[in-house]
Amino acid sequence: MKDQIEMLFHQCLENASNEEQIVLYQLLNGVLRKKQNSHRTYISELLQMDIEVNEDECTVKIPINKLTENILHIVHGGITATTIDTAMGLLANEVVPEGYGAVTSNLNIHYIGPGVGESLKASAKIIHKGSKTLVVEGEVHRDDGKKIAHCTGSFFVVKK
Repeated sequence: MKDQIEMLFHQCLENASNEEQIVLYQLLNGVLRKKQNSHRTYISELLQMDIEVNEDECTVKIPINKLTENILHIVHGGITATTIDTAMGLLANEVVPEGYGAVTSNLNIHYIGPGVGESLKASAKIIHKGSKTLVVEGEVHRDDGKKIAHCTGSFFVVKK
């Protein structure tokens, strides 16, 4: 496997544009960050998520770059959804009892503006906490303060 990875890496790097080199760097750096932070996920490290969580709110900030953009050079809707789902899920997992976790059962997202600029910041708050389900509300803002998405999500409370 290692030989195949090295061959693939060299093929990707050969005649790579500056943009392609930046994306390769971000991907490799994300894998390295995951190795150094085993409690984080690959996706959080690949997207360079800056996470702050407490019992009242969770925020997740990501840089906007070529890896997060779609063909129109705005943040891909799936990246926006992943960012807000991460913020909401981390918050849900913060408030469940010891020995339990929370998993997304429904995500309803309204895109209301393009993801452009330097970064996106997703924030989440609990709007209902039951013994078997949670409902969380979230928003995503660009670095200029414009709201680009509003979201609600339901989470099942499950035994670990």
